[in-house]
Amino acid sequence: MLPLLLALTSPAQAWGHHYLVTDRALSRPDAVTAGRSAAVEALEGFLEAEAEGLAGVFDAHYDWLAASGQSRFSRMDFDPAEPTRAAFLRAARLNPEAGFPLVLRRLPGGEDYGFPIEPESVSPYLEEKPPLLTDFEVTEIGDALPAGLIVATFSDEPDWGFDHTLWGYTEYGYGEQPYGKPEGESSKAPFHMQFAHEALLVRKFVPTLMEGMVPDRVDLFTRLARFAFETGHDYWGWRFSAWAIHYVQDLAQPYHAKAVPSATTAFYIRYVLSPRKDVLTERATQLSANRHFLYEDFVAYGLQESYLSDDPRYSTLASYLSRGEPTDDVPDAQALLDAIMAASAEHAWAIDHTLVKAFGPELTKDYTYDVETNPDYAITTEMAGMDEGRAEELLEETGADFERAGRATRTVLSLVVP
Repeated sequence: MLPLLLALTSPAQAWGHHYLVTDRALSRPDAVTAGRSAAVEALEGFLEAEAEGLAGVFDAHYDWLAASGQSRFSRMDFDPAEPTRAAFLRAARLNPEAGFPLVLRRLPGGEDYGFPIEPESVSPYLEEKPPLLTDFEVTEIGDALPAGLIVATFSDEPDWGFDHTLWGYTEYGYGEQPYGKPEGESSKAPFHMQFAHEALLVRKFVPTLMEGMVPDRVDLFTRLARFAFETGHDYWGWRFSAWAIHYVQDLAQPYHAKAVPSATTAFYIRYVLSPRKDVLTERATQLSANRHFLYEDFVAYGLQESYLSDDPRYSTLASYLSRGEPTDDVPDAQALLDAIMAASAEHAWAIDHTLVKAFGPELTKDYTYDVETNPDYAITTEMAGMDEGRAEELLEETGADFERAGRATRTVLSLVVP
């Protein structure tokens, strides 16, 4: 069962574009970002100005990790005598090659704030994938930028390299990789997926599947956000908040909270007893990846079109993200994550089932078809030809995930912004 689940959990992207999810989630007039701005500040300026206090923030984070029973960490100190970018990355246990570019992600059809830059210059993990837009602009220190746009832009940032290929950095104490692949996009999977609600067979035979580290990231980045706001570094307060939002939004996506949404107990029993486990693994992996990829494409393209077209389907899709109030009954980020994971895992089968009906058997039930690489596949074509009734059903089911993601986004900000 372990090879099967390691393969099936490999896709590590959640929503197609976090920046659009976040922008729509903060489009309400009562959003905490409304009417607020912050001046661009380089990370080094923040680190040098607040080195002593930052050391305390990291100490508190590692105290929390120890108290929570987490075993996948080594305590890393932030030395206030050497407040460098490298020291910050080491203390935060992020990829030492990660950068912190001063950029904005341009909204579809939106206003210009700087000059264009190629996405590959922002991160090696970014590339243009038409019809989805990937427009970035360079900003300069001191530029006053809308808070909402800062949060939207950098809610994508944890996908730019923070968590990729970390398993060789043994000093961080992450241990053996619990799932995913050691290189490439799925190397970050344990930091962006959290499977707390799996079937008994899975919990018994693959306990490492429960060992995701999303809470670690959210705890650290919410602490850093609060500290940045308290010390008057609002740009970094918003940017750290955006990082925390990224991981919370990830868990609002059912494919990140349930390892194999379509799998039943009967499926796992058949797999355990089968003499052709490699064949079953290959086929199930391709089907799961296709559905996951389709959901990402559907929401990303639909959200993008909500800015560019008058199609009511897309405006309806976007509207779900602004519905509902912040989740006021959660005392902290961990409680928020627990609530999101439970709801997403519960909804996983429904969204998977609805995707199959909406996109049809070739894309969702043919294990010889690879949605991501097939030259005949185009999300624009698939959505244009989708049955109207099934499209409406998919919109409604996605709405449940989007409302959860939007509420969670606003809840994170309510927990950290003064």
